[in-house]
Amino acid sequence: MNYYMLVLRQGDIDFSEYSPEDFQRIIAEFDDWNATMIRKQQLIASGNLKDGEGRTITPGPVIKDGPYSEIHEAVTGFFLIRANDYAAAESIAVRCPFLKRGGTVEVRLMPQLEFEDAALSIVEQQIRARSENAKAEA
Repeated sequence: MNYYMLVLRQGDIDFSEYSPEDFQRIIAEFDDWNATMIRKQQLIASGNLKDGEGRTITPGPVIKDGPYSEIHEAVTGFFLIRANDYAAAESIAVRCPFLKRGGTVEVRLMPQLEFEDAALSIVEQQIRARSENAKAEA
């Protein structure tokens, strides 16, 4: 089993055009997508990033406010998933609700790390527990 990072970028999405109801629909779509990945024991972790906040550190080190990327390149969130290969990871990524709104999803293989087995075994226990809870609720 391999681990992949799905990096969500804003792309052409203009969030200022969305109503509160639109955001509720988007959240529901992401909840459904997450539930499917949890049920299939594919989702390890996920998170979103707060708009406009962050720091960029350059050699020196020089610390600057903000990520300062082009808006279409702005990273808005991530998903850490398990999949057998790139094709399987891509089949998960293409279902991301972000895509139909103009966002992009970058799929990146995460190399095996020495601490991975110990660290991910804890996370995988949480995944199994979430999966069992989802089955019990269904």
